[in-house]
Amino acid sequence: MVKVRETRSRKKTGPAVPPRPASHPRTAAAHSDLAVGVGLATVDLLCVVPRVEQRLVEVSVFSMQGGGSAANILAVLSTLGVRGRYFGRVGDDEFGRFILRSLQQLHIDTSVLAIEKGKVSPVSIIQIDELSHKRKILLSRGNVTPLSTRDLPDRLLDGAQLLCIDGSQPALQAAVAEKARAKGITVLLNASQLSGGMGELLTLSDIVVGSERFANELAPSDELATSLREITRLGPRIAVITMGEAGAVALEGTKLVQQDAVDVFVEDTTGAGDAFCGAFAYAQLKSWPLERALPFANAAAGLACRSLGSRSGLTTLDEVTDAMKRG
Repeated sequence: MVKVRETRSRKKTGPAVPPRPASHPRTAAAHSDLAVGVGLATVDLLCVVPRVEQRLVEVSVFSMQGGGSAANILAVLSTLGVRGRYFGRVGDDEFGRFILRSLQQLHIDTSVLAIEKGKVSPVSIIQIDELSHKRKILLSRGNVTPLSTRDLPDRLLDGAQLLCIDGSQPALQAAVAEKARAKGITVLLNASQLSGGMGELLTLSDIVVGSERFANELAPSDELATSLREITRLGPRIAVITMGEAGAVALEGTKLVQQDAVDVFVEDTTGAGDAFCGAFAYAQLKSWPLERALPFANAAAGLACRSLGSRSGLTTLDEVTDAMKRG
């Protein structure tokens, strides 16, 4: 997805780096496309430190941003001009209010989002080594009551062309995916790792975008093409494997496409996979062929690495298109 060319030195700044999304021009109103996201939405607390392993470290850069795979995919789609609707549950705490605001600032429909009183919302603490860029992620799902199929809003999929799921709530997401398939809605699964319930989600998905780790766990092989074929036999029409600095490879039918990583200054890789998924989802909504969709998604993932966190580096359609042309 991204090739490390050179890193920029970080200097101490104020206590927070504000995200940029609200300043991006919006074009979603001009399009009828609608994507629904069901999965994780969090608050990300990002800390850049000299050394992750030390017991007591002074943070050189801190940022508080919206996060979570399903929410991030919708955020990417929003800045590319696609309307989004998010379904999940948060608490009525400050974190929950921050999650809600971060989605609304991107004009994502939160009318079906459930807010539970007296509960703590999901939060991630992400420690980033300022030299190696290695990350350590501490995730708390909070104590909100898990959603069940009984909680699904009747109008959740109304008008949708795409459903994005992330494997974080397998039973719920399987039920939504079944409804989406029955309505002819494309289902995209973002699979970072193999977890319980993933098998059923794969059979219900039209597209799966998986990490190299996911592919190795699900269909280990010395040949990526073999892994991709094994994954598509489970149900998806399109299978994609993202490989970080090595780029990405995808299979649709007999068409195999491989794309090198883009060459960018890397600040932080948090959210790069979600950026790839969001851009690939956009390409599918536009019915782009695989040989156009893959470099577009690669470019979006690369651009996302230039800034700290998942949301501060959101890019517009023109920016991604230009980066794709540069290669």
